[in-house]
Amino acid sequence: MHSHEPVATADTTAARPVAPLLLAGLAVIPLLVWWAGWYPGILTSDSVDQLGQVERFEFFNYHPWFHTFSMWLVTRVWDSAGVVSLAQVLATGGLFVVVSRRLIAIGVSTRLAIGTVLVVASLPMVGATTISLWKDVPFSLAVVWAFAELLALARDADRFWSANWPQVRLGAAFALMWLFRHNGMYTVVVVVVVLAIAFRQRIRDLWKMAATTVGMAVAMPAILMPALDVEASSIEPAQVFVSDLAASYHHEPTNFGPDDLELLTAVAPLEVWDQRYSCLDSTPLAFDPEFDETAIKEDPWSYRWLVIRSVVRDLDTVLGHRVCAASYLVLPSQPDDGFFHRPPFDIAENDLGIVRAPLSDRAFDATFAVYRWIEPAGRLWFTWRPALAIWLGIATYLALARRRRLRPLLWPGLLFATHLLNVAATTPAQEFRFAYPLYLVALLGVPLLSLATWPERATLAPLGAPGRR
Repeated sequence: MHSHEPVATADTTAARPVAPLLLAGLAVIPLLVWWAGWYPGILTSDSVDQLGQVERFEFFNYHPWFHTFSMWLVTRVWDSAGVVSLAQVLATGGLFVVVSRRLIAIGVSTRLAIGTVLVVASLPMVGATTISLWKDVPFSLAVVWAFAELLALARDADRFWSANWPQVRLGAAFALMWLFRHNGMYTVVVVVVVLAIAFRQRIRDLWKMAATTVGMAVAMPAILMPALDVEASSIEPAQVFVSDLAASYHHEPTNFGPDDLELLTAVAPLEVWDQRYSCLDSTPLAFDPEFDETAIKEDPWSYRWLVIRSVVRDLDTVLGHRVCAASYLVLPSQPDDGFFHRPPFDIAENDLGIVRAPLSDRAFDATFAVYRWIEPAGRLWFTWRPALAIWLGIATYLALARRRRLRPLLWPGLLFATHLLNVAATTPAQEFRFAYPLYLVALLGVPLLSLATWPERATLAPLGAPGRR
């Protein structure tokens, strides 16, 4: 029989072990080594474009405006691209401490919890991505924060919903997920709806989380975007699914009527749609010189309906394309005819004067040697491709689901599973940055497997807590 003795919550642990948390804080050191060696960080053309907006104080929502605005805020402290990557490093280190504390609070051994965050922080894929100036990095950190708060919810749902601060924290994490990536909203909405249904007996207590999420993700932009004169137009949904259209035309061209072909031709010659299509990567198509998405932006609804018609009439083809495009999430091996996108070595050309200027040659030499080792195609299955980590995450939550007492720990699993489906449904190319939040949450959740082996160690409140008043 399981013990039904009351337990302290993660937020009321008076005897919080200081030394283990200090040890967990050492996770920031390998990240700082990458930062010092690759200063000011890894920048692509998207990064340069956003830094240009920062310099001009002119914000567009093609890249989420909130991310660009947050870059402007941190550069008020130090006018350098390096402060953005440094902020990401410090935030990652801080969140790893929070995760280790949550793991220890629910019964994971201190050594395992601390060891996990130190190992994850030392992975070169984490180090290189953390210093990349992409929206995907702060978005991933918001996902990790939500993961940590859902661990607290799993420990004692009754106390979690009764208190103010835990709900505000979870709501803030959800709001940042919503703000840092355009598709983050979908994960947040699904998770919040499931929480509301599962805890419907306490629905009146969930308002603090909901108010924080809506206040930050909806009300705040409604005020700030006009004040900052943000160009509100963002990525048109039809643009996200041009590769699905290309898949349909490539495999079943006879299904396209004259009006459909006219819409395709307005964007690019039909041979471009056919010959530049690849289910592994939309880049050759979307960045072909003859591919011009202006027509999609000018007449979005025509192309939205074209996408819908293509999905309905060619469902098998579109699903096959999606399975192929998202295969990197579950298949470790790298296809010979595909390219897997990861943080590049070179800083994108720019007129902002940004060049690589290592703060430590030793740090650069050490990390560059590691970077070169993880890059060859033959090692991608073990290094950059996220499938092994994702399978570890899946195995963790399947193991927890088998034990009734441990099922509250499926709340962080809900976040993982929902965003996995989100990425699979929306990924335009096989890129590590899209899977980065899944990669982090999967690896940071591996210590939960120890509770599946020794469930008596779990310090979880009794089942049925959601309905207690």
